[in-house]
Amino acid sequence: MTSTNKLRMTEPPRNIEAPPARELVSVLILTKNEARNIAECLASLSGLTDDIVILDSLSTDQTVLIARGFPNVRILERPFDTEWRQRNHGLHAVVFKHKWVYICDADERVPRELIDEILTTAHDPARSAVAYRLRYKNMYMGRWIKHASSYPVWIMRLVQPNRVSYEMRETNVHPIVDGPVAELREHFVHYSFNTGLKKWFEKHNFYSTREAIEGVKARRLPWPPLRTLLKGDPSQRRRALKNLSYRVNARAMLRFIYCYLIGVGWLDGRAGLHYCFMISMY
Repeated sequence: MTSTNKLRMTEPPRNIEAPPARELVSVLILTKNEARNIAECLASLSGLTDDIVILDSLSTDQTVLIARGFPNVRILERPFDTEWRQRNHGLHAVVFKHKWVYICDADERVPRELIDEILTTAHDPARSAVAYRLRYKNMYMGRWIKHASSYPVWIMRLVQPNRVSYEMRETNVHPIVDGPVAELREHFVHYSFNTGLKKWFEKHNFYSTREAIEGVKARRLPWPPLRTLLKGDPSQRRRALKNLSYRVNARAMLRFIYCYLIGVGWLDGRAGLHYCFMISMY
């Protein structure tokens, strides 16, 4: 045995310090009869959180029972009145375990790549943002509807709850952020058709009625300045375009032309054609 080998055998083991564990984030999920989706949604959050708050609007199916079978889940119940009140209640009336909260819908899934990015981003002391926007992949008929769904659509999902509140609006409410906003690179996945077309139409009929109320309000106001279409915030641009569209006749036909032809929804095949017809009905 060489002297080198003897040295290696008798040398005391070195203490190797493990890297500090990244702090997790809390999660807020608003539900109403999501028994079809909630288990897969909660399973996808593994590794992101040890603090899941479900704010349920008095579901009449097995949503709450299924959710209770998962660890680290708290169930709160509140009758639904308006979307902005429900979302603000979720952010401000709940004491979360962590500084950052990821807002998730039951028909969404969070891939591993996004979990890693969230955990890295949320606790990076060099970042000044208090909220982050994300893009999503909308799935229909087994494929990503990339073109027909007007991708990319940016939605606020990762927030410091004390710095965010939702505007008073009937539906499609936008968050008002007190501080800098940034964007994440990875996507979440949206399965909005998981519960079937019947429920999709019921849900969007509910939304469209409230959208019509907002349309009446918008038509009573002066024309929005065209410069708002050039604003840097994508949510503001989208809102300005929607407010302008309220003043246009034959909106259903124009929406189909925009999604299918101008937005090249035809590249999504038969699924894209179906999707463009349905969104024009909305």
